[in-house]
Amino acid sequence: MNKIKELRKEKNITVAELAKELGISQSMLTNYENGNGTPRDESIWEKLSQIFGVSKSHVMGLTTDIETANKTKQLKVVVDTSQPISIQPKNQTDLDVLIKLDLIDSEDMEEVSEFLDKLLAKKKYEGRRGSNVKYVVE
Repeated sequence: MNKIKELRKEKNITVAELAKELGISQSMLTNYENGNGTPRDESIWEKLSQIFGVSKSHVMGLTTDIETANKTKQLKVVVDTSQPISIQPKNQTDLDVLIKLDLIDSEDMEEVSEFLDKLLAKKKYEGRRGSNVKYVVE
C-alpha cells in the first residue's frame, strides 16, 4: 500500500479531508495514493509531513524506521502583527468565519480558542492536533 494512503488511513482522515487540507483535488490525491504519479510541488510533501507528524522521507516511502521519521523538526513561523496577514479562504463558509472572528474582541477570543480546542479534541482530528508548526507573534 502507498505510504500516503497508509498514513491517511492510520489517522482516520478521508480522501476529501486530506485533499482539501493539501489544496488539491480528490482525484489528484487518489492518483498519488494509487501510485499514478507523485507530488511535484515540494510544499505538498511538507504539508503531508506536518499533517502526519512524520518526516518527508517517511511520507515518500524512503524510510521505514518510524522512530527516525518521528524526529521531524518543528517549523517556526513568525507572525508580524504590525503587517496585514494574507489569508485566502477556500469557500464562503471560511470567509464568513474570518469576518466573524475579526469582530470578536480579545476578551471573547479566549472563549473562541477554548471552543476550537474542544472541537479539535474529537477523534476525527487526531492526526492534525500535534502540528509541527509553531506560530510566534512578534
